[in-house]
Amino acid sequence: MRFFLLLLLSFATFSQIIAIPAAEACSCIADPYSKQYVYYTKTWYGTKRKWSCLYTCQDSQQKQTQIRGTSEDWYISDRGLESICDGLYYENRYNTAVNSFVWTFAEARYFDPAEATSVEVKEWEKVYCR
Repeated sequence: MRFFLLLLLSFATFSQIIAIPAAEACSCIADPYSKQYVYYTKTWYGTKRKWSCLYTCQDSQQKQTQIRGTSEDWYISDRGLESICDGLYYENRYNTAVNSFVWTFAEARYFDPAEATSVEVKEWEKVYCR
């Protein structure tokens, strides 16, 4: 009986690992040097920004596609992490030249395209990952 329960639990765990949905198999990564501002409007009450980034996305069949994705947002104040491409991570490091902490690029990570801020990446995800 103990052997049967162990076998059943291991089969259930194995089947959960194997049964990965197609949406989880899709991923995207941003080119950290591809960011371009479409527009940048600064006023006394905030900043409106629209920017584009180049993403390399991979569907569940391992086919890669490059997408130019655009995002836009409104910011009341600048803190150093505004208008970042999805999947790019920054660290707050001390810079002795300016005697202050500065946000510096750390790495580009793969992310789920369903959670992107870019309209074009979300549209690609709806077509190729569902």
